[in-house]
Amino acid sequence: MEAYKANSLKLTGAIAMGTGVMIGAGIFALTGQVAELAGELFPIAFLVAAIVVAFSAYSYIKMSNAYPSSGGIVMYLEKAYGSGMTTVFCAL
Repeated sequence: MEAYKANSLKLTGAIAMGTGVMIGAGIFALTGQVAELAGELFPIAFLVAAIVVAFSAYSYIKMSNAYPSSGGIVMYLEKAYGSGMTTVFCAL
C-alpha cells in the first residue's frame, strides 16, 4: 500500500493536470477563429496540427514504456523535475 501512495497523484499534480486540461480545451473555443484566420487552408492547418500531435503521442508512448505508472503525465514531470512546486511551474 505504501508503494501505491508514493506514486499517487498529489494536490500540486492534480492542480497542474487540471490547468493543462482547461488550456487544452481551447481547441473547442478557438476552432472558429482558426477557421477564419486560415481561410481555405483550414484543413491543411488541422493536418499540420495532427502531425505535431502524432509526434507528441509517440513521445508519451515511449515514456510510458520506460516509466510504467498510473500517474501519467504527473509521473513524467516528477521524474524530470522532481516533486513539489517545480512540477506545477513546469507543467504550466
